[in-house]
Amino acid sequence: MQSHQSNMKPKICCSIAKLKEFSFEDYPFEGYELKIEEGIKPNIIILLKTKEIFKGKDLSLHSQLSRIFSCVERGIPEFSEAEINILKSEIIISKIIGIKQIIFHMRDAPLTKEEIKQFNKIISFAEESGIEMLYENHVCSDKVVLDVLKKLPKAKFCLDIGHLNVAMNKGEFKMNIKEFLDKVNSKLVSIHAHNNYGEKDEHNSIEDGNLNWKEILNILKESNLKKIVIENRNREDAIKTKTALENFYK
Repeated sequence: MQSHQSNMKPKICCSIAKLKEFSFEDYPFEGYELKIEEGIKPNIIILLKTKEIFKGKDLSLHSQLSRIFSCVERGIPEFSEAEINILKSEIIISKIIGIKQIIFHMRDAPLTKEEIKQFNKIISFAEESGIEMLYENHVCSDKVVLDVLKKLPKAKFCLDIGHLNVAMNKGEFKMNIKEFLDKVNSKLVSIHAHNNYGEKDEHNSIEDGNLNWKEILNILKESNLKKIVIENRNREDAIKTKTALENFYK
């Protein structure tokens, strides 16, 4: 399948896990997603330094939370309140730094009416600060993804193609890829780019795996896709993925 000629090429961005090891020279991308391993410390001095470092850059934040509201299934329902408060803190922190998107995961089990109400309030709180909330698929079924997006109508969608590949290979996806992408097209604004061989979430370079990523990007040529965030575990793979994506969009 040939690459398409896109009128609106998405920004090619990179996920950053360790700020101390980061430099713009080593990671020359159009934007950055902060996925700090230990979380962004709620220290105003550190926050203002981070704001200065990334001034003028296109930024997103990956929430430090795991699958939100899964604490209920684990027998610790009171942690739900902590999750909501952490999200509020991340929204305030994002506003200070200049982050425009926050990516989050949700649990597999259907949300209750109260959880839906709580989370939609969080999305509205983020909107007031000019921040989009993006739901990201983990290794789960198409049904789970579509249900979350239906229950959270103001949330946007970040498609993790590596997670998608594992889910498809494990038989958790019942739809074909074209049918699924058609259903999420209106909400899909970001992609997490990495590859694997369908057995586990390896975060290889986009060229090292059995996922046909070019097919996905070609299907999305008329979509609202604004950015592709590379989620590899080392610089070499990130640059390799960047080169592959740049060649695709030539």
